[in-house]
Amino acid sequence: MFGEVPGRKFYTPHSFGDSLKLKWESEINGSFSNSSVTCYDSLIFVNDLSGRVFAFYLTNGKEVGELKYKGAVYTSPLIYKHNIIFAVSSKDEDQSELIYYDFSNGNVVSDKKIKGRVLTEMLETNDGIIFNTDIGIIFKFGLDGNKVWEYKDKKYIHSSPAFGKNIAAFGNDDGEIVALSAITGKLIYSKKIGPPFLGGTCISGDAVFIGNDKGDIYSIKLEDGKINWSFSTGSKILMTPAVNDDEVIIGNLNGDLFSLNKENGKLNWKTSTDGVLNATPLLSKNLIFLPDFNEKLHLINIQNGNIEKTFKFEGRVKLTPVYYFNLLFIGYDNGILRAYEILD
Repeated sequence: MFGEVPGRKFYTPHSFGDSLKLKWESEINGSFSNSSVTCYDSLIFVNDLSGRVFAFYLTNGKEVGELKYKGAVYTSPLIYKHNIIFAVSSKDEDQSELIYYDFSNGNVVSDKKIKGRVLTEMLETNDGIIFNTDIGIIFKFGLDGNKVWEYKDKKYIHSSPAFGKNIAAFGNDDGEIVALSAITGKLIYSKKIGPPFLGGTCISGDAVFIGNDKGDIYSIKLEDGKINWSFSTGSKILMTPAVNDDEVIIGNLNGDLFSLNKENGKLNWKTSTDGVLNATPLLSKNLIFLPDFNEKLHLINIQNGNIEKTFKFEGRVKLTPVYYFNLLFIGYDNGILRAYEILD
């Protein structure tokens, strides 16, 4: 799924060289959102803003098939067994369709209408999926497509939820951090922190990491919502933070990328890209693969923040990079998906 795990870590435990060799390129119908591909076995799935979900073969990029709906698919699809799960947001009404599609048999298993548009990333747990809509309703559906619970936050939401220790946490447009029981859907806490949270949520260990409209990133205690630390980046944050064992990586719309100590929020390094950073990077042991809305992909030394190499594209790089089966997947306007081998 987006971020690989329900906590959203965006990390792969590999060391890489700084050379990319194109393996294949494919094209979809519409543009990408700031989501990512979803990988399952020998298939790669990706959504687009024209209401489609595509499947490609991992080895050669040939299209297996596509599903087409009226509306837009903003979020990375989820996979459970042979079901692909995704939400289609209506362009004309404040509602979405939640689709469970069996791609092995080619039939719709479940199709449910839900209130509000699903604009943020869904997450999958061991017993269901959790997601929110823009009008402030949070849902949990079972892996069979039936609704388990819903919670009405009554605040607009543009922050993707994350999951840890049976808690689903997210920010809302009122600048509150909200935590729900993933089992019952009951409110654990809702605490006002500051300006609106428009970026995604990341959970690692006992901490929630999230950035806000003012450019502040917070570490918040998962169990009770108390602030562990905060750090000002100076410009609006839309990116979901990425973490490894020791640090938090966050970028802002001014093109600045920061490495912060995970425990105390102290600055390790800052790098200016002169771009626009709103898509989450992929972290590895030695490099950060950083999408830049200014038609670039930066390879950054994770130890000191030096930009080792920059690759130029013919469009805005929108997808969070994913590394799967020795291939790096990059997506940019207008609907171009590429798979690269990473060379020493």
